[in-house]
Amino acid sequence: MTEPVIARIRQKNLEVPKVLILGAGMAGITAAKALHDKGYINFIILEGSNRVGGRIKETKVGDNTVEVGAAWIHAGGSNPLHLLANKFNLSYVTSDYEDYIVRDSKGQNVTDEFKTRYEKNFKPALKFLKSYAKEARNKRKPDFTIRSALLMGGWHPRSAVDDVIELFNVDYTYAYVPETISGLHAYLCEMYEEFNTTDDLTVKDRRGYSHIIRSLRTEVLKDGDQRLRLNEVVTDIEQKDKRIVVRTKDNVTYSADYVIVTFSIGVLQHDDVHFSPSLPVWKREAINQFQQALLMHIYLQFAEKFWDDHEFLLYASEKRNNFNVWQNIDKTIPGSKILQVSVVGDEVRRLERLNDTEIIHVLLSVLMVMYSGRRIPQPVAYSIPRWYSDPLFRGAYSNWPPGYTLDTFNGLQAPVDKIYFAGDYGDRHNYGYIQGSYLSALRVADDIDKCIRNHSSCVAPFRPEYDARGCTYHTANNYDVKAKDGEGSCAFVECIISNSASIYDEKYIFIIYISFELFR
Repeated sequence: MTEPVIARIRQKNLEVPKVLILGAGMAGITAAKALHDKGYINFIILEGSNRVGGRIKETKVGDNTVEVGAAWIHAGGSNPLHLLANKFNLSYVTSDYEDYIVRDSKGQNVTDEFKTRYEKNFKPALKFLKSYAKEARNKRKPDFTIRSALLMGGWHPRSAVDDVIELFNVDYTYAYVPETISGLHAYLCEMYEEFNTTDDLTVKDRRGYSHIIRSLRTEVLKDGDQRLRLNEVVTDIEQKDKRIVVRTKDNVTYSADYVIVTFSIGVLQHDDVHFSPSLPVWKREAINQFQQALLMHIYLQFAEKFWDDHEFLLYASEKRNNFNVWQNIDKTIPGSKILQVSVVGDEVRRLERLNDTEIIHVLLSVLMVMYSGRRIPQPVAYSIPRWYSDPLFRGAYSNWPPGYTLDTFNGLQAPVDKIYFAGDYGDRHNYGYIQGSYLSALRVADDIDKCIRNHSSCVAPFRPEYDARGCTYHTANNYDVKAKDGEGSCAFVECIISNSASIYDEKYIFIIYISFELFR
C-alpha cells in the first residue's frame, strides 16, 4: 500500500518540497537520483556555487583539461564509481606508481637508493602494518598510529630519501603525516578487497571528472529544472515544529519534512552553517573529532619540457613536506607540457595565504634545485586552487584519526531526527573517496524512503555507547553487559539457606528476594 504515499509526495507545489538536498556534489546529485528512482519528485537541491560537482572540478591550463579536485578513481573493478565512469564513457588511464625518478637537494639522481631502502626496509614495515591492522581488528586491540606500526615493523627513517619514501606512500595518499593517521582503519585495504582490484585510475577526459555528476544530473533534472537552485549558500538549518527550515545567505527560506546535508566535514567543523537547536553533543563530537585533509594540486604549464620522462618526479628534500611529489602530466596528456605538484597538510594553509606570484616563485625555486644547472623558465599558464580557504569546502577529503572509535563513526553517519548526513565520510570502507559519497547517498535515500513509507521503519535515534545506561553491577540478575553508566535499577535475588540443626527439612529452606536501588 505504498502508492498513496507516493501520490502525496508528487505535489504540484514544488516550493514546499518533501526533501531538501543541501549540496550538488556527488552525494547530493546521487541522493536526488536515488529518490527520483524510488518515485519521489518533490525535492529541491540547494547548491552554494554556480555549478554541480562539489570537490570534483576541472579547469583549463592552456588548452588542456586538468582536475583541481578529485583526480583519481581509487580502485577500479566493481567500484560503483568505476562502473559509472564506464557507463558515461569517461577517459582514464591506470596510474603507474612504479614509473618515478628521485632527485635530491643537489639535483642528483638517487632513485637507486630510494628503491633499495624501499624494498629492504619500508616494504616489509608496510606489510607488517597491514597484517597488524587486521590482527588488531580481529583481537579488538586499541587503535594505533601508522607511525607506531611502521616503527614496530622496523622502519626508522634517517635520511631525506627515507622521508620521501614515507611522503610518497603515506602523506601523498592521506594528506596527513603518519603520526596523525589511524593505523587500524587506514591500512585494512578493505576498499580494494571489496572491489577486487589494486588499480588506481587517473582521469584524463576533456569533459572533466565531473562529467559523471553532470550525466547523473541529466538523468533526473534537465537544464532549467527549478529543483536545482545554484548560488544558494545555506547559512541556517532550524528544526521547527514538524518541519525543517533552511535559510540562505540571501535570506531565502525553504522548508521540508526531510533534509539531506552533504557539506564536507570541514564546513561542518567551521560552523559555517548554524543548526537550531544545536546538534547533539554526540554528533558534534563525531564531526569535530574526524579529520578534513588539506590538499592542493597545482599545475604549471611551460613552453618547453625540461624534466625527466617519468610519471612521478620525487624530490628528496632536506626539509620534510617541501613540494616532494610532482606528477608529469605530459605522460597522461601527451604534448601538454604540464607539471603538477601536490601539497598536503599544514603547508596548504601557509601556501594559500600567499598570492599566485609568490607561490610560483617558491615552486620554481624547488625545480631549480631538482634540476640544478638547467634553465627553469616561467610558466606560460598555471592553476592554483584554494580549497581550504573556500567556505563552501574547507579542505579536500575526510580522514580517520587515531583513536576515533567505530561507535563514534556510527554517530557521524547517523541522522539527527529528520536531518540526514551524506558525504565522503559516510561509508566505513570508503571514507575519503568519491565512492564513499556515492554509497552514503544511496544509503540515506533508502533510509528516507523507508521512513516515509512506514514511520516505524525510520532509523532509530542514535545513542552513543558511553551514554548507554543500565545495571552495571555484575552480580545483579538484570546486569546489562552493554551498559556504561548505572541508572539505579539493579535487582538482586539472594538465596539464604539456614545452617541450624533442623535445617534439613525443606520447609526451612526459603528464598528472600531483595530489590533495592543501587546508586553509582
